[in-house]
Amino acid sequence: MTNVIPLASPRAAHPVQAFAPSHTFKPAPASPVRVAGTPAIERQQAIENALSMALYHVRHGNTLEAMRTATAKAIRAASMLKQACTESAISGRG
Repeated sequence: MTNVIPLASPRAAHPVQAFAPSHTFKPAPASPVRVAGTPAIERQQAIENALSMALYHVRHGNTLEAMRTATAKAIRAASMLKQACTESAISGRG
């Protein structure tokens, strides 16, 4: 089954295949990286590491588990980036 997720820009629209849950998926435990209140360089390293790991799993894994791991890493990076943007806006650095 293929689901298309509508995006803001029609040019950016790309069909995304939805994976049917064939077994119970347990996400990897959250990384011990403390993001809130960390210095900017440590936060940047954590975000880049999560994105690098997501790309690694996309490039080197052809299994459902690899795609789920890649998705989890990408979501983790997006979450850390969103938190960094929020903290930046609150502190007036944005």
